[in-house]
Amino acid sequence: MKVCLINPSRLMKPMSATMKPSPPLGLGFIAGALHRAGHTIQVVDSMAEAPDQYIYFKDDIVLNGLTEGEIADLIDPDTRMIGLSLMFSGNWLHNRKLIDYLGARFPQAVIIAGGEHLTAAPEFCIRQTRHLQVAICGEGEDTVVEVAAAIDAGTSFEHIAGIVYRDAAGSPIRTEARRRIREVEDVAWPGWQFFPLDKYKQHSIIYGVDRDVYSLPLMATRGCPYECTFCSSPQMWGTRYFMRSPTDVADEIEYFKNTFGALNFDFYDLTAIIRKQWIIDFAKEVIARDLNITWQIPAGTRSEAIDREVAHYLYKSGCRNITYAPESGSEETLRLIKKKVSLPKMLESITYSSAEKMNIKINVIIGFPSEGHRNIWQTALFLIRASWHGVNDMAPSVFSPYPGSELFTQLLDAGKIDMTNDDYFYQIIYVDTFFNNFFYNDKVNKHMLRFYLLLYLFVFYSSNYIFHPTRLFKTLRNLMTRKYESRAEMALGELIKRSRIRIKDPADLSVEWQS
Repeated sequence: MKVCLINPSRLMKPMSATMKPSPPLGLGFIAGALHRAGHTIQVVDSMAEAPDQYIYFKDDIVLNGLTEGEIADLIDPDTRMIGLSLMFSGNWLHNRKLIDYLGARFPQAVIIAGGEHLTAAPEFCIRQTRHLQVAICGEGEDTVVEVAAAIDAGTSFEHIAGIVYRDAAGSPIRTEARRRIREVEDVAWPGWQFFPLDKYKQHSIIYGVDRDVYSLPLMATRGCPYECTFCSSPQMWGTRYFMRSPTDVADEIEYFKNTFGALNFDFYDLTAIIRKQWIIDFAKEVIARDLNITWQIPAGTRSEAIDREVAHYLYKSGCRNITYAPESGSEETLRLIKKKVSLPKMLESITYSSAEKMNIKINVIIGFPSEGHRNIWQTALFLIRASWHGVNDMAPSVFSPYPGSELFTQLLDAGKIDMTNDDYFYQIIYVDTFFNNFFYNDKVNKHMLRFYLLLYLFVFYSSNYIFHPTRLFKTLRNLMTRKYESRAEMALGELIKRSRIRIKDPADLSVEWQS
């Protein structure tokens, strides 16, 4: 059966801190699973096909990537199943339009979707569209193969676990929950052969820092044993944590290096490093094979396992960029958001990573509902300490309640969120701006929160250049040469590039866009 998988375009504000798009690893796993099951796979990656196309969507929001009509023009007309990866709630207002456009354009195809957003609100998504037939909840590799088999055979979806499907009356029906995949090494490796890898390289579509080589993402683990209240992971993955063997991960790296020439690998794991011995064994495996690759942990990781010995092996095996995720420098805030991390131990771990010359980034979030002035100032002071201990890069984010998270449910129950109002989804898009953010905090004035957001940037980078004066010259050099060493440099470079973009008017495009 012919299957088309789509990585949709995204909604954004052009002059925001939104990073470049990254390769869709989840869609890669789905492609691998369906290919193993014998289906004919086509992938349309809207972001890779038109990363520099920006089209007015509404007000100051633009669509980045292909339009609905441009996507449809690339789809094989004989396709029987169209699957979309809907990861981020901020893109939903265009995703639902794309779903119904494709459903009308390809009436013979069944439209399905999966990803974080679908898992969090599957019934909502089916009710807001006319043509979404199946929402795949949680891990999708086994589920999508069963859905594809049912479509191919023309049978019902009612006995397939882990989905919400549209019945004959158009109502969403939820089936029983699917058991988590425990045998993670049996999952097919991502089907990158179906993706436009040359365009990823050409346009530097990468999650970590661009090292001017072929880069691919991977996952060494699945799930996260922690229950942070701002994260949708417990609903998407559950709290069971499964690890592949170090040998299996090294096998994947070696295969994709030999097959596609990939020389850099970004770990997309929710929590990449928990067990010290695992990471040492993995590093030794990479070293023993003389793979001569670099790898990065751009998504954030725990610090408990990274001591002096681990940091040494990380760098020796090729790890060049690592992200720590304290989220806050306030012990009170950490307790309220259930972020189980020791700030003193994290600073100690950062010292070891810095000594090994790794480029270190930390993530912090501002505007939690429980956060007050004192908590925010504690985080600002922590940023100065982190700068002293060697952190190179810092990315402050504004808290946004994503569907599926505990804080989202609390705010929904309190009547502070209404998903049926499109304003909620626009507020998510504005989260990466500095002057239009929407806050869910009743303790601190929104103007003060925006001031604090800028304060975080000022205290970190001013202290960083005072403590490490050569870094300022390196940053300026890297911006001029476009050979970046940190995510902050990449973000600045992207902002400079976007300042010169031309935003297209929908009236200048095809009739399909306006339909």
